[in-house]
Amino acid sequence: MKTMPYNLSIPTTSSILTSLSQSKALTSMHDKNSVALTTGKIVNTSYDNSTLYFKDMRLTERAEGLQSVLDGLSNIVSTLDTAGKSIDAITDLLSQAKAAANSALDGQAYLSVLTGKNFTTRDEENLSDLPNVKAGDEILLRTGDADKMESDILMNKDMTLADLDIVKGEEFKIKVGENDWVTLKVIDEDMKISDFFGQISEQYQIENFSYEIKDQKLTLSTTDRSAIMLDGDLAEVFGFDLSETHKITIEDGWTVHDLAQAFSKIDGISATVNSEGYFQVSSIYGDNLSIADLTGETAAAFGVDGWEDGGTNTTKTYADQYNEILKQINNIVADSSFNGLNLLEGDSIRAVFDEKASSFRTVNGVKMDAGSLGLEAAVNNWENEEDIQAAFDAIESAFIQAQRAADKFERASYMVQSRETFLEAMSNTSLSGAEKLTGADLNAVSAELLAIETQKQLVNQVISITLEADSSVLSLF
Repeated sequence: MKTMPYNLSIPTTSSILTSLSQSKALTSMHDKNSVALTTGKIVNTSYDNSTLYFKDMRLTERAEGLQSVLDGLSNIVSTLDTAGKSIDAITDLLSQAKAAANSALDGQAYLSVLTGKNFTTRDEENLSDLPNVKAGDEILLRTGDADKMESDILMNKDMTLADLDIVKGEEFKIKVGENDWVTLKVIDEDMKISDFFGQISEQYQIENFSYEIKDQKLTLSTTDRSAIMLDGDLAEVFGFDLSETHKITIEDGWTVHDLAQAFSKIDGISATVNSEGYFQVSSIYGDNLSIADLTGETAAAFGVDGWEDGGTNTTKTYADQYNEILKQINNIVADSSFNGLNLLEGDSIRAVFDEKASSFRTVNGVKMDAGSLGLEAAVNNWENEEDIQAAFDAIESAFIQAQRAADKFERASYMVQSRETFLEAMSNTSLSGAEKLTGADLNAVSAELLAIETQKQLVNQVISITLEADSSVLSLF
C-alpha cells in the first residue's frame, strides 16, 4: 500500500506580520529623523508637510534675496569708506601745502647774489666820477649755466667754417673766467670747426677751457667751473643760445641808480646799492650770475665782474614742495577706486535697498584731483608774493571742497549702513521664521533616533524568536 505525500504549509504567524510592519514603520521614522539630523529641518520635502514646506521656501528665498542686497550695500559702504579715507589723506596734504605757502610768504626770493667788492658812496653818484668809467662802456650779464654752453646745430669733427656759411673776416668773442676777452678772427673759412675752437686753449694758452664735438653736439666748457661769456653774431651762427646774455651800455650822465635800473630791467634781475654801500646784483630765478666788461671797466670799477652760483631760494624750495604735494594728491585720487569705481574721479554708485531694486539711492562722485580743486603748479616758482597769495587762497578753497565731499560721503555711508542694519534684521527675522516652521530640535531628534534604533533591535529580536519557534514546530513533522 502506497503512502500518499502530505503537503504541509506553515502560515506566517500574525506576530511576524505585526513585527515586520513595525520594523518598516520604524525604518521610515529612522530615515526621516536621520535626514532631519543632517539638514536641521523636520520638513525637507513637500511630502513631509506641503504647507510648512512652501512657507519655509518663501521665507528662505526672501532671506537670500535680502542677503544679496546686503552684499551690495556692504560694497557701497566700502566704496564710500575708501573715498572718505582718501579725502582725509588729501586734507592732510592740503595742510602741508598751506604750511609751504605760509613759509614761502615769509621766505626770501633771491636765489643768487653777486656783491661788488668796491665801496660806492651813494645812489646819486655820477658814474663819470668813478675812475675808468665812461659813457659807451658795455657790460655783459649772463644768467644760467655758467661753465657750459652747447650748440643747437648738428655738426661733426670734419665740418668746416664754410659748412656753416662763415666767411673770412668774421669774429668770435669769448671770455673764460678771469681771462681777458679773446677774439677769434676767421682767416680761412676752410678751417675745421674743431681747429677753430682749439685756438682758445692752444694759441691763447687758456688752460681751464675745453671744447668737444660729441654726438653731433659742439660743447664749450671750463674745467674749474669758471664762467664762459660769448659775444658777437658769429656766436649765434655756431648755434649758441645768447638769449640769457644781456648787454648794458653806459649812457652819458648816468648815476649809480641809473645803472641799477638798467640791470633791474632784465627779467629776473634786481640791482641796488645794499645797506653797506656795495653795488649788488641778484637773480630771483636761481640762475647763476656772470658779469664782465665787454668794453671799458665799469663792472670792474664796482667789483661785480665775476660770477656767482645760484644760492638757496627758500621760496623756490617751498614751491617745489608744493608742486610735489599736488602730484601726491593726484596719485591718491588715482588709487581711490574700489571694485572698479572711483568716487574721487567723478564716478557714481547706486545703492539698492530691496530685492526688486525698486528702492535705491544714487551717490554722485566728485573730482578731487589737484586741477579740479583749483590748484596749479607754483607760478614762477613763487618768486612773487602775489603768486604765493593766489596759491594760498586756492588751498583754502580746496579745503572747503574737500570738507563738503567728506560730509557728503559720510552722510551717504551713514544712510546706507542704517538701511543695512534694517535689512539684516529683516533677513534674520525671515530665517528665524523659517527655522520655527521647519527647524528640528536636534537634541530631541537625536534622542528619538536612539529610541527608534532600540525599538528596531527589539522588533528584530521578536522576529528572530518567532522564526525559531516555527522552525521547531516544523521539525516535528
